[in-house]
Amino acid sequence: MLAVPHYYKLKYFNQTRLHNATTRIQSVFEPITNFCDNLQKRLPFLHKSFISDMSKIIDKEVLNHPLCARMAEEKERGLKLLYGATDNRCRYHPLNSENKQVSLLSQGMCPTAFLNLYPTLLALHCNHDQSKLKMNPAGEIISCPLGSEGVSFRVYSSKIKFNIWVYFKNFLRWVLNFVYPVEIPDKDVLIEAVDEGKGCAVGITRGQDFYFNLDQKDELCPAAFTSIYPYLDIEKKNFIAGCPDYRTQVTFSILDESTDTKHVNDKLCDQYNTRVKLKRAMGGFDFPVQIDQWYSVDELVKSSGITCYTSFHIAYPYFYVLYHGGQLAFLSPDRQTAGICCPNTSFAVQYKVTKDSQGTYKYTCIKTHTDCPRGIGLNDEVIMDNFENSLPYYRGLYEIYTVIKKMELSHDASEGSPLEVEITSTNGDQLTEWSIRRDI
Repeated sequence: MLAVPHYYKLKYFNQTRLHNATTRIQSVFEPITNFCDNLQKRLPFLHKSFISDMSKIIDKEVLNHPLCARMAEEKERGLKLLYGATDNRCRYHPLNSENKQVSLLSQGMCPTAFLNLYPTLLALHCNHDQSKLKMNPAGEIISCPLGSEGVSFRVYSSKIKFNIWVYFKNFLRWVLNFVYPVEIPDKDVLIEAVDEGKGCAVGITRGQDFYFNLDQKDELCPAAFTSIYPYLDIEKKNFIAGCPDYRTQVTFSILDESTDTKHVNDKLCDQYNTRVKLKRAMGGFDFPVQIDQWYSVDELVKSSGITCYTSFHIAYPYFYVLYHGGQLAFLSPDRQTAGICCPNTSFAVQYKVTKDSQGTYKYTCIKTHTDCPRGIGLNDEVIMDNFENSLPYYRGLYEIYTVIKKMELSHDASEGSPLEVEITSTNGDQLTEWSIRRDI
């Protein structure tokens, strides 16, 4: 585990004192806020913008988003995942572990923000040639997808602390890598919250630091988390999902000591009652849909050349690694290939993600199931046409997946009008804005 330097602890202590002081100040100024609100009602001619701005300064509220509320509830309940393994090849969750429970929110990180950051984290980790890296390894700024006033993070890599034994092992891996592709953990990939925006429901504040877990067994594997979190429903106790590494066959289920947990697979894994609209696109890139037009999820993924949305969500981080010249070789001796598996353990459809010699990004089904809801056939290919020129669009498609799945699981729209939320996906000066609506 990455050691926490003393100055970070001191910084966190000072931030805590500052937060407490801010809270006291807000309590003092709360009557002023109420007075402004009443004055605005009694004096319509008073400049409304001034009062609105005054209220924002005095009362800094937490970012209001339905998914934020759900994540805050997950954190409050302290949910854990119960995992089982049938193979010893997983370095995170091996067979017959003494502790078969793992926390859902490791390090206190926001789940949706982590999913947003994961492709960048993986690309930095898998990079073996910085000359092919299309981002700044010293600091890539990525914002929370749940609103323009959310938390902003800096994702960066740094050299590992000097350790002669670790350096010696990495040297041997480097030599072996010339013959056969191997993972070389020669850097730490880190996350720093650089702007807390309007406020975070999960409690992330400016200056907090997190690390990309590479081997800690008491924390959830990053790849597994990316695959299973969109499916997790805290209201249902029949949750179960599988790791994207099909060799280990690790499965995860919800563990809530207050209720009994039944391990039942949901065979309707890829059905949707949600509509999506691309509201805005900035930065000069290609996209296959019309601006400001509602699409069903099925229409959206079909227009994007995708057969199964779930498989795309798992495959995209590996595409992003290949885009940045990284080395994969996951479940394959090919440096440009990764093997992945559908999280639905009822079918466990397997794919090969690759970038071929012509520079084409695609993934191919290498094992299927007759009852697959999408009817994926053996050797079926999904070719990501114009992937590099449409990268911000596909990144947005990846980021909204979790929100769509959570809205499909939500019951908030059952008694009123359709539930609608907005998502912002940023990549440097490129941006996509989406509206997502779950119809009753």
